[in-house]
Amino acid sequence: MDLINNLDKWKDKRILIIGEALIDRYIFGNADRISPDAPVPNVKISENQIHLGAIGLVLQYILSLGGKPEICTVIGNDYEGEFFMKKISELKISTSNILIDGKINTPQITRIKATNQQLLRLETDYSSEISLEIINEILSAIESKSESFDAIIILDYGVGLFTDALIQKIITLLKESQIPIIARPSATNYYLYENVDLIKINLHKALNQFSIDCCTDTSVGIVGKRILSSTKCKSLFLNYLETDSYLFLKDQEKIEKIQSLLKEPVRSFVAVGSAIMAVLGLCYASNIPVSTGVQIALHAAVFSATSPPVDFFNVERLKDFISSRI
Repeated sequence: MDLINNLDKWKDKRILIIGEALIDRYIFGNADRISPDAPVPNVKISENQIHLGAIGLVLQYILSLGGKPEICTVIGNDYEGEFFMKKISELKISTSNILIDGKINTPQITRIKATNQQLLRLETDYSSEISLEIINEILSAIESKSESFDAIIILDYGVGLFTDALIQKIITLLKESQIPIIARPSATNYYLYENVDLIKINLHKALNQFSIDCCTDTSVGIVGKRILSSTKCKSLFLNYLETDSYLFLKDQEKIEKIQSLLKEPVRSFVAVGSAIMAVLGLCYASNIPVSTGVQIALHAAVFSATSPPVDFFNVERLKDFISSRI
């Protein structure tokens, strides 16, 4: 029951989320024949849906779990950017640090589904380099606001906001604040997040980055210790929903191996990583030990994966779910 008792500490914790704006678009339909133009399914569209993605998913989980999130991001002067701004306003979250760059496009992911099967995934990124003026505004916003938060989450989905130079400048700015920093880097630039409190990387993406095909305790140990050594971060979390996850701590030789909690069929993977990042941010903001926070985050990940897609559960529902597993 110790895991459950920690969840009450999350209430009103202030968390700054720095990351890339993203729109999730879904196209649903029926595929009852092959296209006459090419050997692919012919999808007759029945429904379109559009939602906040990436940073927006993490924000909504923090909000539903009792925290007070704020975001710092960049959008384009386009339909997707307008939709992003409107939805953030509807959530009653400050838009003061959502910066608009008219030279870029707001990134989006489009998933085409037919008969409960995803047929295609289309992705766009920022399409051009973020202007220097906007970059300076981002740094100014972070510098002026960071000290008023209980934790800071950095989300790098690799769609064009974070250059190596910008990451290093952000980390340098935040080091002085003494506020916990939880980073979700892209698999290829983890080494830039030096001395942060925790880095989270998908286990198989980390293995692939080192060209390791087998997933054994030995191979994971090698990869984890190399990442820990190169970044000098305090903790490293290599997670995977369907198999074991691993927690590495800078001051401990022993690796904590956490068995998968997944028992039911997965309904959706879309928000699993977002649920993990939201919970880790809330746990660090509440001074909950990292090992305990990781356990809670994995429970939240399984709850997200086995619930209806993008179901922003609250603390009481998460408590009930954890109780059912203990």
